Amino acid sequence: MSDTNPLIVEMADLADFVAGALGREPAGQIVVAEFGEPLRVLLADIPEDPRRWSSFVRAFIGDIAELPATSKGQRGVALLVYARDGQGPEDVDSYTAVWRHLAAACARYGLAVLESQFITPIYWWTLPTDPSAGAPGPGTPRAAERSTADGCPAVGAEGAAGVVADAVRAFARELEAGHEATRQSLGPLLAAVLTGRRDVEELTDAEAARLLLAVQNGDVLHAASTYCEPDEVKRATLLWSRVACLCVDPYRRLAAAPLTLLGAALLLDGDVPAAAEALLLALEAKPGDEQAQAVLGLVSLAELDQVVGTSVSVAESLRASLRDCRER
Repeated sequence: MSDTNPLIVEMADLADFVAGALGREPAGQIVVAEFGEPLRVLLADIPEDPRRWSSFVRAFIGDIAELPATSKGQRGVALLVYARDGQGPEDVDSYTAVWRHLAAACARYGLAVLESQFITPIYWWTLPTDPSAGAPGPGTPRAAERSTADGCPAVGAEGAAGVVADAVRAFARELEAGHEATRQSLGPLLAAVLTGRRDVEELTDAEAARLLLAVQNGDVLHAASTYCEPDEVKRATLLWSRVACLCVDPYRRLAAAPLTLLGAALLLDGDVPAAAEALLLALEAKPGDEQAQAVLGLVSLAELDQVVGTSVSVAESLRASLRDCRER
């Protein structure tokens, strides 16, 4: 389990991520999300009068261009245009006109547009580059409208989304000090819980949410997986179950990381069927997740172990490998 990326927000999740971070749906607003460390989110109201769009957009994008870059090389942004209350795909033409002004201004100021979306409370559409493209189609459902299997540990209690939204805002500020500083600040908390110096039950929801966001980074995810001794594994099972329970909409996809760690812990603890269930739920939360797929492959081998028997089990081999990683 390794990666070098900080907190990752996939393009399909941008609308929900922004709304969750703000704690509200930014109806009738333009959001410019600039990718870097940290992810920068800026927004402004869409003027009612179309005659003001051109001057407004030039000023808005110009102000963004003057901000210090949060990444090296060319700056990349996503343009998110949220429909006003009561409006939908039948109004996409007017919002596309706003977007064209945005795209032109970004080109003028050297901002690369990586994604453009028109968003309503329940669907989003990629904005067309061809003005004659016609109707936008049925749209893509947003995460808040998706259901998951009953009993999924990724379905948390009422109010969990607010806890995660607060952590998103705090974590974004923390990232301004740098990725390594953030990892170092969370490492002692993770170690204290998994080595038994703090009980999982003593964690506040805010601390659990910070760990949820931290393990979205591949380096932290890998470091967390190296706590592989029998007692640590039992604590990890409790910890990652609790963390996954924070992943209510619009943060459901974030559950893939703690569920992957839960699956690895259950595998190391010898509960192969429960490990498989956790990893399948991880892939339901985030289809195609490479880390979850890798651990699920080990679970499949462990299932074969139980049938044919081997001198060294998959769990024992995994534990030895993780011990070696931890000692480096």
